[in-house]
Amino acid sequence: MQAVERDSLYTFQFVPKQGMLYISYKKNSVELERLLLLIRQHRKDILTGNIPVFISGFCQSAPIDKKNRNLVRERSNRVKAEMILRSGLREDCFRTTNSTSASEEASDVVFVRITLPEDKTTSDTQMIGEEILRSALKDNTAGNKDCNPKEELYTSEVTLYETNPSSADCHSERSEESPLSASANVSDSRVPSSFRGWTLGLNVGIPFFWGDMLSMSADKTYIGISAGLQIDYRFSDFLGANLSADYAQGKTGARSYARDYQLSPSGMTIYSDGTAVSQPYKELYSKISVVNVGLGLDIYFNRFLGTHALYNRFQTVLTPTVYGQFFKADIYDKVNDTRFSDGTTRPRTLSIGLGGAVIFRYRIASAWGLQLKNNLLWMTDNKFDGITTPYGHTRHNILWLLQFGVLWTLK
Repeated sequence: MQAVERDSLYTFQFVPKQGMLYISYKKNSVELERLLLLIRQHRKDILTGNIPVFISGFCQSAPIDKKNRNLVRERSNRVKAEMILRSGLREDCFRTTNSTSASEEASDVVFVRITLPEDKTTSDTQMIGEEILRSALKDNTAGNKDCNPKEELYTSEVTLYETNPSSADCHSERSEESPLSASANVSDSRVPSSFRGWTLGLNVGIPFFWGDMLSMSADKTYIGISAGLQIDYRFSDFLGANLSADYAQGKTGARSYARDYQLSPSGMTIYSDGTAVSQPYKELYSKISVVNVGLGLDIYFNRFLGTHALYNRFQTVLTPTVYGQFFKADIYDKVNDTRFSDGTTRPRTLSIGLGGAVIFRYRIASAWGLQLKNNLLWMTDNKFDGITTPYGHTRHNILWLLQFGVLWTLK
């Protein structure tokens, strides 16, 4: 530990066009281990501001400049998040400069430099800014001789920008501009900014109903349709809030044991001999439509699997939810497809549903993702299918809504 150099550089390499920091990618795990070792030795001086941590990000692999700016900002935040989560640093410990310079050799890397002053005083950032970037590129070239030549950085072809904040390719991100709060204490700063924000979702799927009749009936399985929107706000690496609105429509038929039950036009079930106007369940079907408005709590399961799992492309989310439901249902004759019920037992205007969803998500880009949403809820309205059951096996009514969705994360 006494042999640690006064001026130490650490290089983190990124997959082109991606913002995630993969610890196992190239030499990132070795660099991170070296960096955390130095931070632990000088953590007190870093937290008090005596030793600043300089972050220099470079990105030019995306086709448009706006995308490069978003990527380089995300990458720098990913590297800072590792130091915050693992070593308890704060955002105000960092001095961040990001660049979208036109040199491909300087693309897809984030440099971390820690300079240990002899007198433990804070160095002047503006005076050493350009020198930090220049020496960072040199050190990176010297330290990656065993890499593919196409992946090395060549200082002779790199055009360094001036430290003037108005430069078009220089994006300085000081503490007041960072999503991480500069004034947060150590415990608060352990929630990286990349885990906070809004997500919009569009879902389509198939509903399955269980009631007096059910979608997977004795005669056939009725396939319905559904579509919906959702808005999520994630306020930590563990919790978020969810607001959803879904429309679903489907049909149900007789259960195997209830094929000969009789149904009157008023929706009342007759378990003995029928009447002149009643018909057996097996000759009828129920057509149901519902609007679900749900308010839920997102619980990000990856948080239980450790820090690295937070950055995985695959995420699992548990969402317990309370629903407000608006039903419409009628009974139809299978033979001539005409309405059989007289509407006197239609569902209530508003009813409550309790349940939630298990969601599996996959990130395909920094702002886009896919999800498989498995909703299951218990419905309090016993007339949701247009049938009245005074007693029997169908006092508990269930909706299973299987959906596929596209997600857009707002930056």
